[in-house]
Amino acid sequence: MKNLKEPTLGNGKICYVEIPANSIEESSSFYHKVFGWHVRKRGNGSTAFDDGIFEVSGTWVLGRKPSTEAGLLLSIMVDSVAETIEKITAAGCKIIKQMPISDTEIIAWFNDPGGNVIGLYQHPGGGNGKICYLEIPAGDIPQSVNFYEAVFGWPIRKDNHGSAAFDDGVGVVSGMWTTEYKPSPEPGLLIYIMMDSVEETIDAVIANGGKIVQPIGMDAPEITARFSDPFGNVLGLYQNPV
Repeated sequence: MKNLKEPTLGNGKICYVEIPANSIEESSSFYHKVFGWHVRKRGNGSTAFDDGIFEVSGTWVLGRKPSTEAGLLLSIMVDSVAETIEKITAAGCKIIKQMPISDTEIIAWFNDPGGNVIGLYQHPGGGNGKICYLEIPAGDIPQSVNFYEAVFGWPIRKDNHGSAAFDDGVGVVSGMWTTEYKPSPEPGLLIYIMMDSVEETIDAVIANGGKIVQPIGMDAPEITARFSDPFGNVLGLYQNPV
């Protein structure tokens, strides 16, 4: 079925995810069957995906160390955590933990076929298969809040049980900072943020205490770069081609 929905584009959007895999076929089949992700072939023959609401896309990457501990933790929204757990275990993958947080909200963690730790989030009417939430390790939460607000313009709010939370630049993905996880200092599960100008964002990253770990040009012809935030987490920058 052809996708009739175009993704929302905008400065500061969490837009793209690279997921480590042992087998592209195994991982792509798993995410398609469990979450309904739309798997497609690019013109160069590589495999890509769109999440359940066609807002975040990405790919699976061979030869990259998986994110086997909770560092940068990505969560996927599902209609039912219980039903999703049945699909995950039927595929031979493990559930790490489950926890209700309200009468209608439940979270869980699982290992995917590549060994990555991924989160589940059950919320009524949210959109099954949506990449919905990002937890970012931080040594000093106010410092990290200031960095992401200054560099990416993310709206910051305090309604996350008293903790600092954010929405990305287009309001598609939300998240929070946590002192409970170790930093992700190398690109395992790699999250990309869309920017109007990667070059200008690089200047802002450096001015606000971050570092550039991969400059523009390494992924030509795409306009991308990678940076580490003040706590050492590595994320990517992506500029949408005109």
